[in-house]
Amino acid sequence: MATRSLYVRTDFVFGGKRGCVLGTTDLTDHNALLECIRSIREAKTERADYDTLRTRVLTNFERTYVESETEAEEYLLAGDGLIFLDGEKGCVRLAVRKYEARAVAEPPTEGIVKGPREGFVESIKTNLSLIERKLRTPDLTVERMKIGRRTMTDVAVVSLRGVVDPRVTEGIKKRLREIDIDGVIDSQYLQTYLEPRPYSIFNQSGTCEKPDIAAAKLLEGRAAVLCDGTPIVVTLPYSFFEDMQSSEDYYERSAYASFIRITRMLSLFIGLLLPGLFVALEVFHFSVLPLQLLLTVMDATKGVPFPPLAEILFVMFLFEVIREAGVRMPQAMGLAMSIVGALVLGETAVKAGMIGSPAVMIVALSSICTYTVPNAAGSSTVLRLLFTAAGGLLGLYGLLVSVMGALLYVLSLDSYGAPYMSPFAPHAGTDGQDGLLKSPVCDVKYRPSGIPNVNAVRQRRGNGQA
Repeated sequence: MATRSLYVRTDFVFGGKRGCVLGTTDLTDHNALLECIRSIREAKTERADYDTLRTRVLTNFERTYVESETEAEEYLLAGDGLIFLDGEKGCVRLAVRKYEARAVAEPPTEGIVKGPREGFVESIKTNLSLIERKLRTPDLTVERMKIGRRTMTDVAVVSLRGVVDPRVTEGIKKRLREIDIDGVIDSQYLQTYLEPRPYSIFNQSGTCEKPDIAAAKLLEGRAAVLCDGTPIVVTLPYSFFEDMQSSEDYYERSAYASFIRITRMLSLFIGLLLPGLFVALEVFHFSVLPLQLLLTVMDATKGVPFPPLAEILFVMFLFEVIREAGVRMPQAMGLAMSIVGALVLGETAVKAGMIGSPAVMIVALSSICTYTVPNAAGSSTVLRLLFTAAGGLLGLYGLLVSVMGALLYVLSLDSYGAPYMSPFAPHAGTDGQDGLLKSPVCDVKYRPSGIPNVNAVRQRRGNGQA
């Protein structure tokens, strides 16, 4: 068996038979390994075999018998300890991996005012424990596998037996088993294999960084895919309206949560369509604008050397450059860079006559509205460019056709048997209670019918009635 150049070996005598313990230098908890060796050396027994080790001596450790040489090598490279005895086949594996992980804290991408603050970390063991603490039921199933020829990354598929449709989990596991890649560093590697259309600009799998969100999705009949080394958990099946929802919606009054969801939806439409609509009206349909507004726009854009479409695209490009620079720069400089860059460059460009102030305002408002739904920011940016080009080249007719084309495309998407635009296309009865509008928890008696599941009933009582 091939071993690493950096490993530790300790010899011992057990029941008159020689043996040794192997572990890695950096990935093994050596205190636990020394305690194990001490227990073996102090054991008083006449039988010296693996069965005696597992059942009588190493009772304080998680241990398993390993017969395959390849499997033993995988355990050793992951940081586990291996116990060998002379004359015995196979070895005993000790779960003594050393996990160096950051503390559980609120994730930076999903900040809330109300609700749990804990978030996933980079250790899959910790993440599984966070989910298990939320769902204390024997029906919670965890199926583990390793993916990546060189990284041997731990991956787990988590679901609720008796709730999730078995075809969903089988489809996910089938796609995962078919992955043949040299390394998996992040769950994003797995998303491209799990999504039905990996080349689509639209998200087809959900992501979350909080255990309460993952638990809620499991209760709806979804499955979660956890990957070691990343705090991002992938959930499937997926629907578009997941991005309109936030975990905080379930900790607020239903009326306010519904208002916020409608605000997000309107903001998304404004962010996508506003630049294209502005260019189309300015170029092809300026007679539709009120006279006073038309005079204001003409006065603000007087002397600008670029046509309206090129002007809007240039401002959009400028904002994307500033945003990317703010993200990539050191945190102490990034915020100042974004604010100062946007203000100074925008104001200077307007005063210099390179761009008009309406274009800056339109693009700024569009960008802000787009990021009210951060999970859809990538696809929204691409769609905004396409809609702006269509509006600038073909007017309102081109904008309308491009919007209809995008709607027809998303209506054709399907995620493991769940319609992409559920619960509105197709319309699914009571699913609307937790769609764009949010009903009180006591009224939501059924799981979403748009998501395949085998147990539709969530609660049998509500409002204190039987």
